[in-house]
Amino acid sequence: MEPMQLEPRLINGGEYVVIRMPSTNSKIVCLKAGSTVSLGKFGSFKADSLIGNTFGHTFEIEKGGTIKPHKQAGFDNADITEANNKEIVDDPNSQKLSFEEIEKLKTKSLAGDVSAQEIIASLTENNESFARKTEFSKSKYIKRKQNKFMKCFFPLETTVYNLCDFFFEANPQKIRGIRTDTLSQLLGLANVYSNARILAVDDGQGLIVGAALSRLDVGGQVLSLHDGDVHNYDVLRYMNLPTETKDRLHTLSWSKFHHKMAAFSEELPENPTQDDINGRERRLRGHTKLAQNLDNLRSGNFDALVVSTNYNPLSVIKQLVPCLGGSRMLVVYDQSKEALLESFAWLRESQRFLNVQLTESWLREYQVLPKRTHPLMTMSGGGGFLLSAIHLASDIK
Repeated sequence: MEPMQLEPRLINGGEYVVIRMPSTNSKIVCLKAGSTVSLGKFGSFKADSLIGNTFGHTFEIEKGGTIKPHKQAGFDNADITEANNKEIVDDPNSQKLSFEEIEKLKTKSLAGDVSAQEIIASLTENNESFARKTEFSKSKYIKRKQNKFMKCFFPLETTVYNLCDFFFEANPQKIRGIRTDTLSQLLGLANVYSNARILAVDDGQGLIVGAALSRLDVGGQVLSLHDGDVHNYDVLRYMNLPTETKDRLHTLSWSKFHHKMAAFSEELPENPTQDDINGRERRLRGHTKLAQNLDNLRSGNFDALVVSTNYNPLSVIKQLVPCLGGSRMLVVYDQSKEALLESFAWLRESQRFLNVQLTESWLREYQVLPKRTHPLMTMSGGGGFLLSAIHLASDIK
């Protein structure tokens, strides 16, 4: 049997992409036809030159805002030599180029008159201590200069993993500090699958809701409760989800949780204007949608309950557990263990739950290079805690 070959996905206009720069910093941009994407000191390029290419390639910015595929350097295979750094002193005078000369090179680089390779070659040639460094030190020095001067970027799809990783580094409070490994465990524990009905509370601006939707590629639905009249699921817009997937999301405000529906009775005035007609139709659609979402919630038997809330988790659990089906999973995420202890104790004492667990995910990143494999010097201190349990019986009234 022939292995399945996955075609590389094209970069389409109007979609969001994550741009990873040589400094390892990233930026989310929308590729609008005819626009220019600015990457600060790394230059800018025309969005049209990236649209139509495939993901998985590094691109170099040329003069005039055009781009070309960038040939990656060979594998870093520095080896042990007799050289050592014992006699090397951190002396700024070892660099023969003056500050003004280096600034001129930077200016020419931004204008596209000098390549990053030429700047790096000039810096190494004029560094008196470079030749005395070990091969490892030379490799690290060149890598550091490449991160500073190379005018390259790597486009990434806005997948759940890439978005979670991006916001965890750039703005962890936006997604309530959930890390990629914790998010994957949450989806696995909740058993999110196509055609499932998921009940969710996501105060992390829609990352968990979007992750659940991304798994409902065939069918199913997510009913999510939120504060205010309109949800604030900002992360969803970056995911480039198809319309049929977005339509599987249904939202309900907490203020409507106990709302009792009445028949829609608004009548049009005599001689109504078009604005009157449009306004009534809009309110009718809102009334119908609210009634459908309330019926959906109260019908219960959801396949999973996923909670990430700024409120007391126990109060949310008590409100929504009656809507959870039997032998279905409850999964609660929070940044701190203390916020989940009360819920953990309540679930352990309850006779309606089995296998109650409170876990912390642990992740260690490694640099993998010949003779230099070791944990990274800087890593995240934590990715959050998960409280999970199996609901034994439904309690719909």
